[in-house]
Amino acid sequence: MCEHATTIERANQRHGRRGTALVSSLIVFIGIAGLLYASAAVAHVEVKDSRHAVDDVRTAELANAGIERGLLLLRQTAASAGTQNPLGPLTGLFAASPTITPISAQAVMDGASKVGAYTVSLTTLEQTTSSITIAIQATGYLPDAPANLGPNEQVKSWRAVQTNVRYQLAPSKVFDYGYFINNWGWFYGDTIYCNGNARSNGQFDAAGYQPTVTGQPLFDASAFNGTSVTLSGYADDNNDGLSDGGDGGVFAGWDIIGAQNMHGNGGKASNQHEFDGPITMPNLSDLSNYESAAKAQNASIQIAGTTMANAVYGDEPGEKQNLYLVGTALNPIVLNGPVVVRGDLVISGYVTGQGAIYSGGNVYVPNSVIYKDPPTTARPADNSQATTEAWMTANWNKDFMGLFAKENIVVGDCTDPTWQAYVGWWMGSSMNKSKEDAGEDGIPNTKAGKDGILGTVDDDLLEDDGVFTVDHYTSDDADLGLIPAGKSVGDAIPGTGEDIDGDGVFDDTSTLANVTLAKALNTTNFGGNMPVAGIPSYNSIASVYANRLDAVLYTNHSFCWLVLGGADALINGALVSRNENIIYGTPAMQANYDCRLIGGNTGKAASMLPQTLQQPEILRWTSLDFDPNRHLVTP
Repeated sequence: MCEHATTIERANQRHGRRGTALVSSLIVFIGIAGLLYASAAVAHVEVKDSRHAVDDVRTAELANAGIERGLLLLRQTAASAGTQNPLGPLTGLFAASPTITPISAQAVMDGASKVGAYTVSLTTLEQTTSSITIAIQATGYLPDAPANLGPNEQVKSWRAVQTNVRYQLAPSKVFDYGYFINNWGWFYGDTIYCNGNARSNGQFDAAGYQPTVTGQPLFDASAFNGTSVTLSGYADDNNDGLSDGGDGGVFAGWDIIGAQNMHGNGGKASNQHEFDGPITMPNLSDLSNYESAAKAQNASIQIAGTTMANAVYGDEPGEKQNLYLVGTALNPIVLNGPVVVRGDLVISGYVTGQGAIYSGGNVYVPNSVIYKDPPTTARPADNSQATTEAWMTANWNKDFMGLFAKENIVVGDCTDPTWQAYVGWWMGSSMNKSKEDAGEDGIPNTKAGKDGILGTVDDDLLEDDGVFTVDHYTSDDADLGLIPAGKSVGDAIPGTGEDIDGDGVFDDTSTLANVTLAKALNTTNFGGNMPVAGIPSYNSIASVYANRLDAVLYTNHSFCWLVLGGADALINGALVSRNENIIYGTPAMQANYDCRLIGGNTGKAASMLPQTLQQPEILRWTSLDFDPNRHLVTP
């Protein structure tokens, strides 16, 4: 009995252990199954999240592509006017509405496969006579933009981006220089003094002579508080880490040669900047913007209390288009702001006030032009910031004049045979070409490229090929509304290619015929203080001894000046020209840079100087939490 009972109990114990193992196995199985399910669910979520993350990246990049396309459209729009009126087409985009959608549901393709789409809208935020600020809003869509989807399709993913960009006109950088030439810079003389910076868009050549270029440190801004001037943003262009006044010098878009004997900062290797790239010359072919500015500033010219011109001379009945102005010490020419003369200008004698005269033709300076109340000295005693600020403070309100010609500036007696012989010879020299067949870079005598060897890959094949190579308006431009009023498909785009002066018309080599005064000096042709009996001959008011020019001088054609005599030839301001035909027979030739030009758009003369369109300034680039371009389907 006892043995049988023990056997049964042992059997029961074995069965109990097997049941416990089964339950334990089941529990483990269920646990593993749960873990597998949970892992699968997590993996599914992670895959889904990963796919969403990838889609987010793709749509963000599509939106950014839309922004880039919008910036390209604005750049093309500004360029459609060439250099004549670059803000005009930009403001014209918004003539009908402050918001436009020029690019809608633009597909983005990878070969034959569509990878998404974007829509771009533009909104003008702020507009002045000299600037426009535009918001570019772009949305990227997957798999496609709402406008392209069917009734049962939806946008799977989208992202929106906004960029604010400002386009602004500002005084051209050419006015950072006491001497600027949009050609080769020829400093052939031991007694040439540029007291400031010198620059050429082509090669700068001193030919072993001993000219002097003192240099002029530049600043980003100048501020006058009514008492003193403060300069900021010192340009350390010689990269020595110092703001000690030792900057500035010689700059060239091409190379600098023959300058081993040059004096001043310009003679130092650290202050010689070659292959520095070209600076675009302002375009005075269209003076309408300057006329608007003259009217806005209520500009005028007076002599002896009588108004010679109000803002624009030649826009009212009875005005002669051409203006004759002679000032005396007792009755100087009084300038008040920038005035536009639609024809030729003849000016000499004493000048006072602060202003500029834009001429739609030639500017003739038969004799010296002299400030009645000039700066205390032509230049600061040194180039340090403190000394420059002190000079600017003392002379902020002294006389200032700009003479800006659409065509040429002609100084001295251009009817004198000696004047004509020297100037005419240099105008026709192969070293000083002016024909608009200068090639891709717009600079003559660079056909062989930077290596100076013909037949190599850097040759400028367009130079001297006998073809006026420019861009032309196309039907695509017409479709985009980029052709300005008065222009048609096929017309040259002003300021492109070999159109150096930006008028859209081919110009051959300049000759004396371009600078000869073709109109009789009488009251039939000229307004101003022209004598009632007129001027019998030009040489009766002109002289080859016209040696002093108190002015900032600008022309995108030729600056012509033969000057003789025992007194130095002086330019107190700046000389900016495409070609210069200066022959001096005086002890020295000096260009004294007027420091009131420093500061660009904040400088004393900012409202009076010729302007160019600055590089667009990106003010904002940010993601949006809403779709500004939502159309048919809500994402």
